[in-house]
Amino acid sequence: MTHGPRRHLLVLAPQCASMPRLTRLDEAASALHAALGHAELGGCDPALPDGRSLYADEGLTSEWIRTLIREAIRHAADRRASLVLALLGHGFVPGTTNTLYLMGADSAEDQTESAVNVGELLAAAANRLDIPSVLGIVDTCHAAGALPPGQDLTAGAGNGRSRLAVLMASSLTQPAVDLSFSRALAGLIREGLPGAGPLLGVDDVHRALRGAVVGQNVTVSQHDGDPFATEPVWVTRNRRDQDTDPGGLLGRLVREETGEAYAALATAESPAPPAPHDVPSGLEALAALKGLPRSPARDRAIVAVDGLLIAARTVAFLRDRLGGELTTARLRQALRALLAAEQRTLSAPMPEFTDVAILDRLVVDFPMSRQGCRSSVAAFVVRLVLACGKDPGAPELHAWARTVHAQQELNDAVTKALDDREDRQLRLAVSLDSSLTGGWPETVGAWLLQDGELLDRRDFACPTADRRGAEAAIEAAAVWAEDHAEALGRRLRWLDVAAPSGVLLEWRPEEAGESLRFGVQYDVVVHWSRRLAPDPLLRRIQGAVSERWEEIAACSGVPVDWLEHADTADRPPLQGRLRDGRYRRGIGLTHRTGLDDQLMEILLSYTPVLLWPQGAAGFPADRHGCLEPQWLTMPEGLGHAYQRRWRGEHAGDLADLRAVWDDREWLKFCRLVRSTVPPVHDTTKVHDTIKVHDTIKEAS
Repeated sequence: MTHGPRRHLLVLAPQCASMPRLTRLDEAASALHAALGHAELGGCDPALPDGRSLYADEGLTSEWIRTLIREAIRHAADRRASLVLALLGHGFVPGTTNTLYLMGADSAEDQTESAVNVGELLAAAANRLDIPSVLGIVDTCHAAGALPPGQDLTAGAGNGRSRLAVLMASSLTQPAVDLSFSRALAGLIREGLPGAGPLLGVDDVHRALRGAVVGQNVTVSQHDGDPFATEPVWVTRNRRDQDTDPGGLLGRLVREETGEAYAALATAESPAPPAPHDVPSGLEALAALKGLPRSPARDRAIVAVDGLLIAARTVAFLRDRLGGELTTARLRQALRALLAAEQRTLSAPMPEFTDVAILDRLVVDFPMSRQGCRSSVAAFVVRLVLACGKDPGAPELHAWARTVHAQQELNDAVTKALDDREDRQLRLAVSLDSSLTGGWPETVGAWLLQDGELLDRRDFACPTADRRGAEAAIEAAAVWAEDHAEALGRRLRWLDVAAPSGVLLEWRPEEAGESLRFGVQYDVVVHWSRRLAPDPLLRRIQGAVSERWEEIAACSGVPVDWLEHADTADRPPLQGRLRDGRYRRGIGLTHRTGLDDQLMEILLSYTPVLLWPQGAAGFPADRHGCLEPQWLTMPEGLGHAYQRRWRGEHAGDLADLRAVWDDREWLKFCRLVRSTVPPVHDTTKVHDTIKVHDTIKEAS
């Protein structure tokens, strides 16, 4: 459901050559751009005709900034769109004036001719009568100077009918530190504000951020001279909107789809009937709809009401049967397991992990290859039942399936979930950490785990101390593990590969494999081998790394701090920021420039999740959005992206990333290895295994 006219977004974040570099500028601009451009949050379209809406650094001169803003104003006017203009960077107020100037790449402090008068451009946009409203977001020092003079709005070209709201990071005399305002605002947009209604205006944002941005007086201003406006100038839709149906069983997407479907039933002769809002009204509506003549509008309304009944009855069942067991972690675990099993992503990130929010999404967001949502809903319910330790064969579960007409889907879901759980019980972990120099090893250590417990342990010799030798040893380890799996009547589907930093940079283990890529046969997850045998300093901070993982796992967005080359080029300051706990999430690198094993060691000492680009082109901010719908499926989702690329299918930007993913299970395994020294079987020589494979090839 839309609110008012369409909105256009332009985020400009110049680095000024004459001022200290803003190390978090790109991060802040990208986060704010992603939040405001999110279809269900900021709801903005690109402000420029060529589809661009973010310029961060890129040598933005002052004249280029003026040109981009003027072009955005013209485009918004042509499309009668509201304009959201975010300006981040260095700014100054000359002398004793109250006028803020944004500094471009070529600006110098106090030289107004070389900088951009912010208030002048905001007023120019607001005074265009074919632009319904303008929202300015200014994160610079002295940001309150962005306000245009009052007479420019009341007596300007719009004759006072302009609508302008401005959010400013600091007062007229204050500095703005570390782009903290923009980062806090992006976080607020992502998380929402309880009890604030469906839309957050500038006053809501002001109240929420006033104490959150330490040392800065966040300032707001509004001018609303349009007597015909029906709603305030808003910043974002509120992800935490509590506007639910009376029973609290339905989410926004289901209610919107039902309302829109019913609105489409209206004809010139008769208005649309009221849309149902709960199970009783839904049952009545379904009976009435089936009595109408067939039409696209009638069929859409039937599907919408059917989804409403599925969502409401499923949430009611979960609360009745699992209420005491429902936790955010279990709901998230069940949804993640469902998406991994279906090898798909959701069309948009989850706003929160609640029973209502998840069923709301599953009912309206299902694979086009399926006839409706029932199979996905049934699979989610079964996996949640298993996560709560309950019996998937319980009569109550089958009674629920009958109420939503999903008996067959439930049976299929139970069978698949139990098969998947059995397959996931076996994991083969291999480590290439035996080399004293951090290069290719002479032996590969292998552990076979069942339900997280050590089943067997063996070392495999490498024919040669290079990539081919290590891959041959892993092949032998896989044969050994497959023999165990066959004896147990299980499938081996998970392969954990731990390697030193230098090897990680030059090797892609999922692409290895003599007759079939490891990444085709297994879910391959890459780890850092030093955690298996850390030195005393590294071992001391492993508790902090485990805590970092829990913070990452609990995040509803994409918990990654992106670092540019300028952030990592000077290693001592980088280590200082890591030591100070500056980066509390996973770390992503936008570049390969200067990427070496030393940098990998530094970063992996402090974070369990590290992302870096495969190619020399890097992974700039405009590609980060690919992680939003994929994050919940990681790390398997990364492997699935690789598989699509191997098959020649569209894989998206995700397939251009590499990752170390040391999650809770892996960190637990590392503790197991460090605390126990199980007996190792006699080293298996890989030469014999290779001879066997060669004999098979010759025979065939």
